[in-house]
Amino acid sequence: MSKTSQALAALTQAVLELARQQGQVRTALADLAREQRVTNLLTRSRVATDRGERAWLTAEAARRMDAPQWRAIPGPTWPWRAPEPDTSRP
Repeated sequence: MSKTSQALAALTQAVLELARQQGQVRTALADLAREQRVTNLLTRSRVATDRGERAWLTAEAARRMDAPQWRAIPGPTWPWRAPEPDTSRP
């Protein structure tokens, strides 16, 4: 391999590693933001004096904690192509 192709391969690997790390940071930040929103709801429910509002805030916090979390799909996502139409059926 020539020095140019080795350098290009090393650069490609570095860019791929950077993209992987950015995906991990994005997921971590999304998790952190979600936890902060739930904590905010719980804090507001402790401060609230209205029983109805307190019940709603607690229920909303529980709903958000139990909701499934979005996760990025690993692997290449670009260029995205729509699936081919199924032409086997008339």
